[in-house]
Amino acid sequence: MYESWREDDVPGPADLLDPGIEYVNPAGAIEPGTRRGISEFMTATRKLFEAWEHWRAEPERLEAVGDHVVAVVRYQARGRGSGVDVEGTESALWTLRDGKVVRYEWFHGPDDAFDAPAVREYRAP
Repeated sequence: MYESWREDDVPGPADLLDPGIEYVNPAGAIEPGTRRGISEFMTATRKLFEAWEHWRAEPERLEAVGDHVVAVVRYQARGRGSGVDVEGTESALWTLRDGKVVRYEWFHGPDDAFDAPAVREYRAP
């Protein structure tokens, strides 16, 4: 997915997306909440790319945790209207079923995805 997004292929390879995919924006995002289905996933990812003149994300760490992949991502972006450059590190939790993404949830902080209940369940002693 990140390779596709780097090439401006949004929302990414359709064969990797489950028809009922969920896209989850965290509290504090411009549009927080959950979107459901490929159409809404496409709308959410396209909005991201429309808001930025450029937006690039490079995974710094990928860790499989049960049916999930935690991604720690370094991003760089430039606001389309403002021209302001921003950069930082965030995290995401990708949930997979039968080889397809069924849920994509991103978080503001680089370690936040590791604190998600679905990940804590697998990492508990």
